[in-house]
Amino acid sequence: MKKIFAALLAGALAISLVACGTSSSTASVASAGDSSKVTSAPASETPTLDAIKQKGKIVMLTSTGFPPYEYLGDDGKPAGVDIDLAQLVADDLGVELEVIDMNFDLLIDALKSGKGDFIAAGMTANEERATHIDFSQSYTANGLLMVVAAGNDTIKTAADLAGKTIAVQSGTTADLYANDEVEGAKVLTFNTPIEAGTAVAGGKADVAIIDNLPAKSIAESSNGKLQVIEGFITEEPMAMGIAKNQEDLVEEIDKVLAAAVKDGTVEALTDKHYEIAGA
Repeated sequence: MKKIFAALLAGALAISLVACGTSSSTASVASAGDSSKVTSAPASETPTLDAIKQKGKIVMLTSTGFPPYEYLGDDGKPAGVDIDLAQLVADDLGVELEVIDMNFDLLIDALKSGKGDFIAAGMTANEERATHIDFSQSYTANGLLMVVAAGNDTIKTAADLAGKTIAVQSGTTADLYANDEVEGAKVLTFNTPIEAGTAVAGGKADVAIIDNLPAKSIAESSNGKLQVIEGFITEEPMAMGIAKNQEDLVEEIDKVLAAAVKDGTVEALTDKHYEIAGA
């Protein structure tokens, strides 16, 4: 498979840990009439990781239907690059991995409400999302592609999207792009990019805007009904999402991702799952 790692963000985030917690104390009385003097034990520097280890599992939030990063395997369970990378984080912490699958546009609110520990869902790290959650380092370069019906020669560049019916996955950067950047577009939203591709194949939409590898995987699995227009219309860094003020978890995920990028694990997993999901 053609290598996709054109750009990767180097290094982990610079992190300043601010820890808080309930400390134990001891009291000593110097002499009769003296007040008790309390000495507090230092607070943990890794409160989030401590809580994860105590419960014995780390919970990943994702949205399947985004191959090769997350999809349902033959056993009906979530599989993909992000699931395997999340397993590396769990293994490093010595805990089990639990994966919760939901619609993409619910992920950030679910994370903020404590339904999971982190998001791994082929998510683009952008400024708007960063106002709500923190991000790990990027582990792959990503971008949006256009998917059209086979033989369609009327859409070749982003300029040709004006006035077209565009299928996208709800809550994604493709959704934002179609609504904010394309003049006169009619935007149809779906729960997964696979459904967006199906809308194009069925003639309900002129074009789907989908992330790079999912777009190619969906086209290759369409029995010749779909084709990808080469050339990114946007370029975006992909990262994992963590709730605010959990710097110790950000640092842990960054450590695992940095190693996986450096030793070629991310690229190998991408090749592996692309072959499986795109077959």
